[in-house]
Amino acid sequence: MAAYGAAISLKNTIQCILQSSRISLAPPSPQVLQPTFDAMASLQRALLKLDETGYSKIRTKVNALDKRIKEVVWEFEDLLESHCTNQILPQLETERDHLSFCVDLQSLRQSVDCFVERVTAMEAEYVIELVNMPEEEGEPISSRIDFGGINSEMVGLKEEFEKVRDYFLMEDDGLGDCYALAGMAGVGKTALAKKVFDDPLIQRHFEHRAWVKVGRKCEYGETLRCVLAQVGPNTREQMLRREDYDQEDDKKLVERLQERLRGKKCLVVLDDVWEWDTRLMEDVWEFRETDNLPKQKIRILFTSRLGTEEFPCQEVRLLNEEESRKLLSEKVFDKKDFPPHLEKLGKKIAKKCEGLPLMIITVAELLAKEDKTPQYWTWVAQKQQNSVFVNAYDQISKVLFPSYDYLHQYLKMIFLYLGAFPPYSDIERHSLSHRLSAEGFLEPIGNQTMKDFVAEFTRKLARSYHLVLLESNRKSWFSTNMFRVHSCWQHLCKKEASKIKFLHVLQSCEDVVKDQRRLCAHYNTLFAFKQVHDSIKSDCAPTVRSLLCFGPYHQYPLSIDAMDFKLLRVLDAHKVRFYNIPLEILKLICLKYLSLTCNKDLPLSISNLFHLQSLIILPHMNIKKRGALSLMPMEIWNMQELQRIEVMGRDLPTPSFDATLDKLFCLFGVSAMSCTRQILKRIPNLRSLEIRMEMKPYEDDDDGKQLSGLEHISEELQSLEHMYYRLNYYVVNSKMKYESMVPLSMFPPSLTMLYLCGLGCPWKHMNDIGSLLPNLKALELEHYAFQGPEWDIESKSFLRLERLVIEDTDLVLWRAQHGSLPRLHLLSIRHCYKLQQLDWMRDHTMRRTAIELVECNPLVVDFAKQLRPESLFTVRYHSSF
Repeated sequence: MAAYGAAISLKNTIQCILQSSRISLAPPSPQVLQPTFDAMASLQRALLKLDETGYSKIRTKVNALDKRIKEVVWEFEDLLESHCTNQILPQLETERDHLSFCVDLQSLRQSVDCFVERVTAMEAEYVIELVNMPEEEGEPISSRIDFGGINSEMVGLKEEFEKVRDYFLMEDDGLGDCYALAGMAGVGKTALAKKVFDDPLIQRHFEHRAWVKVGRKCEYGETLRCVLAQVGPNTREQMLRREDYDQEDDKKLVERLQERLRGKKCLVVLDDVWEWDTRLMEDVWEFRETDNLPKQKIRILFTSRLGTEEFPCQEVRLLNEEESRKLLSEKVFDKKDFPPHLEKLGKKIAKKCEGLPLMIITVAELLAKEDKTPQYWTWVAQKQQNSVFVNAYDQISKVLFPSYDYLHQYLKMIFLYLGAFPPYSDIERHSLSHRLSAEGFLEPIGNQTMKDFVAEFTRKLARSYHLVLLESNRKSWFSTNMFRVHSCWQHLCKKEASKIKFLHVLQSCEDVVKDQRRLCAHYNTLFAFKQVHDSIKSDCAPTVRSLLCFGPYHQYPLSIDAMDFKLLRVLDAHKVRFYNIPLEILKLICLKYLSLTCNKDLPLSISNLFHLQSLIILPHMNIKKRGALSLMPMEIWNMQELQRIEVMGRDLPTPSFDATLDKLFCLFGVSAMSCTRQILKRIPNLRSLEIRMEMKPYEDDDDGKQLSGLEHISEELQSLEHMYYRLNYYVVNSKMKYESMVPLSMFPPSLTMLYLCGLGCPWKHMNDIGSLLPNLKALELEHYAFQGPEWDIESKSFLRLERLVIEDTDLVLWRAQHGSLPRLHLLSIRHCYKLQQLDWMRDHTMRRTAIELVECNPLVVDFAKQLRPESLFTVRYHSSF
């Protein structure tokens, strides 16, 4: 659990100290820390052995020891960082322009020796506990084959049911004999399997049917007995008697099963399977792969919380809003609809359950016991933390918890961290990767970047473990971009994270925050209460690592800087406005992630934050003085750890010395002033660049020069060898008075993603751009990025483009010549009211393309439907008129 993340965090802290260009370690400080680093690496390897144990192992003692190890590691990390901070802060106060700080760790040698000895002993104890982990007791066969309490009456999922049922009714020899139903705990997998099991067509098709509840522990012989108890007229009672048997008895059981099923069709349902690649699964299949049992005769249906790629698999989805409403009304009012005075409130309550049947049923049971009045239901529907939902969350947590408890070590802390985000809201993955990098409890595998690591674990949590909700087709107008934790899981995550002191989400002024490692608020105004302020200051501020303000935007300042934080790494407060950047924040030398809202210039002392990786300063209002230059301080070039700069309305100054920002790969919100040759040469690993050109309302003479000074961008960045490079260019307040010309040399050939907005260039220049970008995969053109009635895309153009979005232009005709756009899978055209015609001829070797027409002229919809060959196009459209 938390010990694994604690070990990684301490390793990262040590590396940060040893490798910092701004810390000068007095000898023999590096040698003092090396034993601790080695001890943490060894501890990691020991902790990872837990992932090799089976799901049937009881982890109570191991988890208790994990907690003790975590506390010891955290205690030493606090000591180490406090020791460094206490030496650096006085040096900051004596001289402002410090480029290097002297730190002596010699006095920690005794503490290091004691810590290493203690952790080594605990590691040995952990390994012993792993070996001696007790097994859960298996359920009796009578309960494993008892499915009488499972209700096969379902609301929704009709298409899914028919798909699974029809799969088992088909006689095609080429079909697989195994099929899986996978999905989140409580989503209705067992009910769907039972509906298939009970279906009359299935009963007529299969002479025998057997239902086996597998669970986290179900052995080979147990499974054979469960099946035999249901396929033989005289074997049930014999199989139900629990007698000792050895491997020889298992072989006899197989022979008896072969005899019973010879020449007959049998459907076996294995419910709640936890392990796909164990001896259990292999041995269960063994009895159907003999000469006497042709495999098309024996079909197996699995249900599991875990995803699989080994067999055909149906992911059981959450219910939609209408299905949720119907299920809730049936359970509360005994198959009757909501009464009229509770209809709207019932819909709101059902929606809050987010489509999870187990949650809907549990809430319905609690509602059925209470007064069915509009006043009470309004309270349930509108109040975030009400007793009905909290009680329901607590009840179903017992069902959900094993999915968390048996997660791989490196995923547990990530999952708890995701639970800190507000309910019913999506998580922005780009910012998440930067935030997690700063948190320090993660370690990408091999040469992975943090972005790649985030992409991998989100996929695993969503597809392999079904613990997060993920819809990744974010560029399609008709698809949702969703990445969040279900509110049921979020409740469990908050409780577990607070219990182990990893993270606490503030709910009220009475919350106990003693020794919490991270603090999060969904209501930022909680910080304004003196009771909360004082509690944080006295109980956890000296060692808290993160402060996450995830509530609604608060336009008035809060005193979150005056709580005596000392070791803070992450301050995510962009939802809180600051009049000035507080001086106390500029003393947080451990800070790696800073995000806030402030209109004032960055102070010179921003370079005190020499560990900072992400600097995000957003404006409260876009107010500028005429003629004034808005520059970041020159000291920004001293911040060698910076990976991301997003300081809207402020530009990088030209360095007066040979400084570089070698680790900076994201630069957002700057103007062309930050894109000079002198500056770009100093950012050699830049991968994402966002340029914002704001037209001045009081000067007209530069309207036709909005792209000047950018011709060299390609020359400076063309040596990039990264897998992707993104360029965004916005022109704000563009007047479109003059015909602009895009300097073609501003686009590096390595570009894979391009976003242009407000340029007002003729469409012919877009073809010139496309010919220079052989690697371009995504192109978005918005708000008159280009103008004119016709865009004629030349043959052999945009050969790798996969996604094209055109929004808000005066296009009348869009034509793609034969041989262009061979890989395009999405053409999305939005708010182009003058567009009348699409002309695109393609050959049959090209890939299928989805065409989206959103709020466009009805004439173009008819043209799109006539595109040929018809098999290569899918047309979807939306119009509000």
